[in-house]
Amino acid sequence: MIRLIIAFGVGILASHAVAQSNSFGTISGVITDPDGGTAPNIPVQAKNSQTGTLHKTSTSASGAYTFAQLPEGTYEILVPAVGFTLDKFEQKDLAVRAGQTLHADIKMSWGPNLGTPGDDPSLFLRNKYAGESGTINRTVDGKPDLSGVWNSNDDPNPEEPSMLPWAAALSKKWLDNNLRDSPSGFCLPGGPLITGPLLYKIVQTPTLLLTLAEDVVAVRQVFLDGRSHPKDLNPTWLGHSTGHWEGDMLVIDTVGMNDKSWLNIYPHTEQLHLVEHYHRTDFAHLQVDIIIEDPGAFSKPWAIHSIWNLAPGEEIGEYVCTENNRDAQHLSVK
Repeated sequence: MIRLIIAFGVGILASHAVAQSNSFGTISGVITDPDGGTAPNIPVQAKNSQTGTLHKTSTSASGAYTFAQLPEGTYEILVPAVGFTLDKFEQKDLAVRAGQTLHADIKMSWGPNLGTPGDDPSLFLRNKYAGESGTINRTVDGKPDLSGVWNSNDDPNPEEPSMLPWAAALSKKWLDNNLRDSPSGFCLPGGPLITGPLLYKIVQTPTLLLTLAEDVVAVRQVFLDGRSHPKDLNPTWLGHSTGHWEGDMLVIDTVGMNDKSWLNIYPHTEQLHLVEHYHRTDFAHLQVDIIIEDPGAFSKPWAIHSIWNLAPGEEIGEYVCTENNRDAQHLSVK
């Protein structure tokens, strides 16, 4: 009798497990570039259209991805832009049925550089250092050491800013003109946001943090000595930055920026205020979250999130921009 009870109980558990597994579905596929090449180590997201729940994964070395154990429903697949090489991809209305696998292969489109070989090292560097691991380095005072060369990435799930009408109209004008008015096209600083698929070098001391970049303004200073912002700031391209630690997270506050630069493709005023959070989640990854406030251009704060990858064998190169730059008139965007 005992054996029968046990067998009956095991049967119930097995039936429950089968029923539970059959209540979920799967989305899988392979991601390739426009030439049919593999797209390894890039983020992929599946968003449930009903609940808004976001599922995340990355492609394998062969470009394959899988979302298993997805609740039945309708999903949207999002692959963010990869550096300057691959444009973002979105596909909506993917129906996931219980107990079924939906195959969704993705062929990406070329990004701004149209696939020019050697023009965009960001994906190569991401793959090159994908296996980096170890313990987080700390300074003598016990703070996480953010020093090193980092391969920055775009926000994998970008949020559109809520712009005031004048700012939205100006941004549209810039886009309609294929960004030919971009300050960087005229050898002027690209902007105060430390974002995009570029290399950045951080040099950290107890009282000062430096961010080095391949840009017109190559160095940004962040004061960690407890000082406050000057009361009468003369607006500059990068503004005045101070930082403090909240546990293992570095918080950087920046004010005093002029209104000549761009925030990616958006204008701003001298009321611009940036709050950045830097959290070294492990040896090879730095989580960067930026809150952008500007009541003169945006109706509410705008957030940007990204993960930087450590690139320990790389170095920042020299950046030279000369007058009479003839590139701007040839710029073109989609």
